[in-house]
Amino acid sequence: MAVASEIHSLEEINYKSRIKPFLFGILIFFILVFSFLSYYPIGDKIKDQVKKATAGACNFDYNEVRFEFFLPKVVIDDLILPASCLGREGAPIRLNYLNLGFRLISFSPFGIPFKIDTEYNGQPLEVYYVLGFGGQTIRMIDQRLVLSRLENLMGNFKLGGSVTVDVLVQMDMAQKLKALEIKALSKDFKIPPQTMQGFDLPSLLVRDFYLETNSDDFPRVLVKKLTLGDTESPVRASFKGVINMIEPAGFSPLKLDGEMAFSEPFKQQFPVSLIFNEKYTVKDGFYQIGLGGTLSQPQLQPR
Repeated sequence: MAVASEIHSLEEINYKSRIKPFLFGILIFFILVFSFLSYYPIGDKIKDQVKKATAGACNFDYNEVRFEFFLPKVVIDDLILPASCLGREGAPIRLNYLNLGFRLISFSPFGIPFKIDTEYNGQPLEVYYVLGFGGQTIRMIDQRLVLSRLENLMGNFKLGGSVTVDVLVQMDMAQKLKALEIKALSKDFKIPPQTMQGFDLPSLLVRDFYLETNSDDFPRVLVKKLTLGDTESPVRASFKGVINMIEPAGFSPLKLDGEMAFSEPFKQQFPVSLIFNEKYTVKDGFYQIGLGGTLSQPQLQPR
């Protein structure tokens, strides 16, 4: 599912002999730095500086910062992120720990790579981060996410099941988005009971879910494929189109075209005819539908 070149380790690269002394020098430098950081208690000093730097913006907090020499990393205990850090409102995000592991040089993209791992509500999270020349890259590689554990991060719309994702995000040094590529796959995707547009939506076991996007012409993100359901699912749908990314991302306008069909038991349980009225064209049992509005508030439209 990879959408970009993965971060390479030193063991995977054959270097010319004259480059090896340079790399060994970097390795010795890291050893000396971490030997110092492991024994010098500078966590409080870092905490004070971070609070000053983030005051009035994303003013996060934590209990302790410590350095570990074995598999060199920074460990942050009891990290508290205000919802505003994620561009939303509500209760803060609390993480018992966050590990920032140092790697050596990444050559694709070129820069300083880190591995970030944590756990939220029982869901392990692992992200690669590369600080390069003129930009930043965030990468999540074949990460399995149990959606019910992340429902506090999803806003009002609830999702269930598990999904395996491969995500590439590129930003400039001002954290302005430059690229967004996603692949997501699920075989047990479900939509829990909830109220949607004034209607009480029943529990839906959709099963199949697939999403693939490409951002070669950013800020236009091409939704190459978005599919839901199989022949046994209460809902089947297929969409493709574009998302014009703006900041904040939730206000990015959608322009997707597709079609949607419903099983007979679902039609009897849910008032489909009240939503998909005579304005919607039906072809081979599929309603011809457009998705407009924004990422945070998509709207169904006839086409």
